[in-house]
Amino acid sequence: MFKDYLKKTYPVYLLYLLFVLCTFVVLMICQMISDLIIYMLSLYFSIILLYFLLDYRKYKQHHQYLIYLKDNPELFDNLPQESYLEEKMYQEMLQILQKKIFQLKQENQQKYNNTIDYYTKWVHQIKTPIAGLKLIIQNDYPDKKMLVELLKIEQYVNMALQYVRLDSIHHDLSFQKVSLDHLVSQEIKKQSLFFFQKNLKVDYQIKDLQILTDEKWSGFVIEQVLSNALKYTKEGSITFYNEGEKLYIQDSGIGIKESDLPRVFEKGFTGFQGRNDKKASGLGLYLCKNIFNQLGHWISIESKVNQGTTVCLDFSKKEIFIE
Repeated sequence: MFKDYLKKTYPVYLLYLLFVLCTFVVLMICQMISDLIIYMLSLYFSIILLYFLLDYRKYKQHHQYLIYLKDNPELFDNLPQESYLEEKMYQEMLQILQKKIFQLKQENQQKYNNTIDYYTKWVHQIKTPIAGLKLIIQNDYPDKKMLVELLKIEQYVNMALQYVRLDSIHHDLSFQKVSLDHLVSQEIKKQSLFFFQKNLKVDYQIKDLQILTDEKWSGFVIEQVLSNALKYTKEGSITFYNEGEKLYIQDSGIGIKESDLPRVFEKGFTGFQGRNDKKASGLGLYLCKNIFNQLGHWISIESKVNQGTTVCLDFSKKEIFIE
């Protein structure tokens, strides 16, 4: 800071020194008394030193306040009193830029809100023909393969809806005591056709208890985890068991590479198996992680290639941080 101050003010101090030097030369030419010369020079240097101390103190306080404003941009309306015309111009430019940024943020927020509204309405509207088509297939064309594909469409539509709602999830939370057995069994029932289609067994070992959670959002997370297990398990079984409030969903599928495990919750990350599948979106586990963070729960995954995957949904954590 001191170097910056000298860089900014050195012309002034050079001018002061030049003035003192000229005074000294004049006094010497006039053959003034040496005591008088010393007195005058001491006076000049004292005045310069006092000015330096006061000016540097003011500069330091000014600089520290600017640093504080930089770390707290919301206080830009409280810019320090300008000392020079140059500072005044800079402050006016900053205020103009701040207004433009504020306007752009408002415009972008409005566009974002319009987009969210559109997709939310679209998802709700598309559910009507899906439900109608499901009834037609069940009543007039009892084809399990067609019904399975329709259920996949319905799952993807639900995923899209939860994705657009993710930023405002805290407005939609409703915590209550829920039966863990009911929560898991209803998601298995929803996807029972997939079990029949792939001839997979259900190993159900849930010991029922009441958990405090949001039933809708936790149900969506279980649905996504179960959907992944069904997708990547070709034979064998899917096991459901719990240890207290920790729910485990274990499959006998193709597993996940160890190098991919730290990134499975990243948005858009599909991993080695996902790239082979070419249909993975990389959104399912990302949504699960973010939803559980908002619910104050915890999700973790253990997996070995060709040995299967175990997902742990821990409902015991209840600390919620809403941004």
